[in-house]
Amino acid sequence: MSNKNDTFTELCAGYVLNALSESEEREFQQLLAQADEEQLLLYHELKAAASEIATLQPDVPPSPSVKKKIMEVAEASSKTKSKNAIIYKTNWYRLAVAASVLFIFTSIGLVIYSSNLWEQVQSKEAMISQQQITIERLESEVQRKEELLTILEARDVDLVMMDGLADLSPNGYGKVVWDKESGNALLQVANIPSVPIDKDYQLWFIVNGQPISAGVFAVDEPGRDNFFKIEQLRSSATDGAFAITMEPKGGMPEPTGDMYLLGDM
Repeated sequence: MSNKNDTFTELCAGYVLNALSESEEREFQQLLAQADEEQLLLYHELKAAASEIATLQPDVPPSPSVKKKIMEVAEASSKTKSKNAIIYKTNWYRLAVAASVLFIFTSIGLVIYSSNLWEQVQSKEAMISQQQITIERLESEVQRKEELLTILEARDVDLVMMDGLADLSPNGYGKVVWDKESGNALLQVANIPSVPIDKDYQLWFIVNGQPISAGVFAVDEPGRDNFFKIEQLRSSATDGAFAITMEPKGGMPEPTGDMYLLGDM
């Protein structure tokens, strides 16, 4: 009878931890169908202990109740006759291996879940960052339009049209909306080449043949309209021209580079 109990205990431990082969599982099902009250109690206790192990995080040790239940099985097995000692060792070894396998699969599942969660967080952060860039661009466009409206509301406003030079920017064009009284102006350019990293475009106001720098700017997207605010450009001149040249980074005191746009007042 003792051997039958030991077999039931061994197969029961492996069954609740899904560690039996198909033949062993069939054998245990037969034993379970004929189990007495004590064996059924053992089955339910081991099943409860295995359920608790399955819910543990990888870095959390088994609770005292799990250890107690497993040790009770081991102590009960150790009280059998000496000829059954090998069966006890087999029971404990199988239970330990099954528990280890269960922990490994639980850990892998948590790692995969954490990885997927991290990818979702990264995707959300990238989306938020892109939305922030879009918001900043829209805010900048709104600010430029407000500045343009402010300039257009002035009593003395000049509009100067600039055309592209045939050899460098045949499709380029530009506009300068200028409030002479305040010295503020707004420059709009399009279809002129992007500037190299060590260069800038420089706007010039030319009066009586003398160029006056009106600031530097860079174009990153040639195909779209680019707006730039110009400040401190006061003049009472009624004749003159605006020109755009490409100069070294930061601009030059006088034009030195190629001219891309030109327009008379």
